[in-house]
Amino acid sequence: MELLGSSQRSHVRADGDRIVKQVIGDQAAFDREITALTLAEHTGVVPRIIEADHDTRTVVLERLRSDPPREDWVVDYARGLARLHMATGPEHAGALPRQEVPDPTPFLRFVRALDVEIGGAEDELAFEDTGKFDLLHGDPCPGNDLYTEQGARFVDLEGAALGDGLTEVVYLRIGFPTCAIVTETPEELREAAEQAYFAERGFTASLEDACVRWLVQGDALVQRLDRDGRDHLARVVDEDWFWYSTTARGRLMYRTRVVSTFTETHPRTSALARRLLDRMNRLWEPRPIGTVRTHVS
Repeated sequence: MELLGSSQRSHVRADGDRIVKQVIGDQAAFDREITALTLAEHTGVVPRIIEADHDTRTVVLERLRSDPPREDWVVDYARGLARLHMATGPEHAGALPRQEVPDPTPFLRFVRALDVEIGGAEDELAFEDTGKFDLLHGDPCPGNDLYTEQGARFVDLEGAALGDGLTEVVYLRIGFPTCAIVTETPEELREAAEQAYFAERGFTASLEDACVRWLVQGDALVQRLDRDGRDHLARVVDEDWFWYSTTARGRLMYRTRVVSTFTETHPRTSALARRLLDRMNRLWEPRPIGTVRTHVS
């Protein structure tokens, strides 16, 4: 069988119209993926399970063929995410873990460590579970998506959870926070993608709070293997590190810049972000962020 490129967490091989994937050493991740694929099978946006062996953490999947993405691939991406998110509802409570609610405490410690005034933003950072039961991919990054005439398809759902889909459609605003490559989506293209997402779901909502939730998450500064409970926001005060396309400080500065514009919905957090960004620009070397033009795999 043909050995395909994959993360350190799995071995993936192809044989004709089949994909054989073995998850390495993480039974919980395997169970999450199998559950998510089963729950989403009716949507058509994930591969169909042909056979699964829980003892060896191996699954045989249909092989999805991908066409070269169009320049406006983010529109198909957002529409596909909407269909995935709509796969579940309250009746599926307990089928997958709940999406974690961000703890702002490490972020506030980081702000204080840089001698930046918080200015009463704590109230806007008091996050709660939104009570949604959307089927979340967990890592909807370029490379985990495929494109066909019918639209976007998604693979590698090892981090699937139930929660609020808005935290994933904002990947286009906040720069793909769990992904190796950080990119900024041009405003016109991003707005078209967000409109497609909400048209598919049949409602509209503000996306600013979902972006703020990504700003405070230190785990979104490191790759998945390094999300081990350490306080990465505390680390970034004294050190910087590359993760593929840019550094941890580059990621954090970009997210801070995005949140600094939320003056109407999060005025205190927006003001804090502007002060923080000014401080980081004086302390650290700015890192450029790429712009979405074509799909990066």
